[in-house]
Amino acid sequence: MVTNSPQAAQIVSPVAVWAHLSTDLQVQAVRLLAQLAAHLVLAQAEPIQQERKEACDAFSCTKQQNPA
Repeated sequence: MVTNSPQAAQIVSPVAVWAHLSTDLQVQAVRLLAQLAAHLVLAQAEPIQQERKEACDAFSCTKQQNPA
């Protein structure tokens, strides 16, 4: 059985949590967020690069088949 304690229901502002983190933990958090952002950008770019590669491959195939 789960009981809701008053402490568990308390809402804490992210600003309050951030202020109580050590500088080292803040740096680690910023690095993690930067890494996640970079992975997101790269993941979104992959389908575009794949489409360009496929289009380029298709163009070079038609160019090789039709040397006129």
